[in-house]
Amino acid sequence: MARVLIVEDDPDVRDWIAHCLLPGGYELRGVRDRAGVLALQADWPDYRPDLVLMDYALPDTDGVTLLGELTAVWPGVPAVFVTVQWTGQIIDQIERTGHERVAKPFEAEDLRAAVRRALGKAGAQA
Repeated sequence: MARVLIVEDDPDVRDWIAHCLLPGGYELRGVRDRAGVLALQADWPDYRPDLVLMDYALPDTDGVTLLGELTAVWPGVPAVFVTVQWTGQIIDQIERTGHERVAKPFEAEDLRAAVRRALGKAGAQA
């Protein structure tokens, strides 16, 4: 069972993402921001997600910066950005990470497909 960490500040969107992924049988954890990730790491130091789904615009950082911090702790962790951000500069930042972006609003199957691709890519590299 793959572990998926959802980093999304909007609780309704976080719940919708979780709802979309429930049929996949994933172990899901959700936090609202960088502080939530830090608390998770402090409370469960052995926790390592198989995938991080994250928004770009978080209350205490941006998703690209957070991904850099996460890969320092969890090397090679795959990510999918789930974001409404569409400006050229932000899209360029996300694309330079090499990780996929799913635009909000999204269809459940589009999110599930992105998750499968990210997990499959990670499995192929392992």
